[in-house]
Amino acid sequence: MTQAWPTYPAPRKLALVVSCVDYRLLDDIVSYLHLDNMTNRYYHFAIAGTALGLVDCLREGDFQPPTDQEIADRERMNIRTKDELLHKFSCWSSTFKDQVAAGLLLTKNQISDIYLIQHENCGAFRIYLDKNIEERKDTPKKRQEYELEMHKWYADQVKKGIAGTAEKVADELGYCKSPGEINVHTLFMTLRGEVIDLSTLAGNGHKDGGSKKKPKDKKSPKKDN
Repeated sequence: MTQAWPTYPAPRKLALVVSCVDYRLLDDIVSYLHLDNMTNRYYHFAIAGTALGLVDCLREGDFQPPTDQEIADRERMNIRTKDELLHKFSCWSSTFKDQVAAGLLLTKNQISDIYLIQHENCGAFRIYLDKNIEERKDTPKKRQEYELEMHKWYADQVKKGIAGTAEKVADELGYCKSPGEINVHTLFMTLRGEVIDLSTLAGNGHKDGGSKKKPKDKKSPKKDN
């Protein structure tokens, strides 16, 4: 599909791309990074749920314990409590930090950007939190707004942990040499490969000033017959 130009500053050096393990969008991710002039300029780390699997807290009310039937039907993971789930995610987060450290070493501290790519209809949110967007009794627009709001919340939590100055990143990872400021891009990809910049959304999933779409000529509203 035709993709709108990104609105954030173009990466100056190399990048670490963090995406979900979902097989449906692998080619679309590569295409988007090509559009962003990042071909052969990034390391790729895949984890179920992307930001969801890297948080140290959950949004209030998101976690719902699975029923015995859901576990028997293989619809949910056999994780009964929120603390148990966060313990699992803490192991994933530790692995992620190791990958960031490895990337900085392998590139001689030349990673300037990190892409966090969430996506539509993410199965990890269903099996870990019981967040099946398709079953919500809302209009398609309301469902999309809810889904965007949810993904933005988790992406923002991860961004807070790795954003800021290079000194903070270096201190967290045990580096004695600063790689320079790291820019974190929080993105959401639809199942058709369209990318929405989550940083341009308000907390309710609505656009907040910015947009990934190129401006169009304004047309006079049509009058009802």
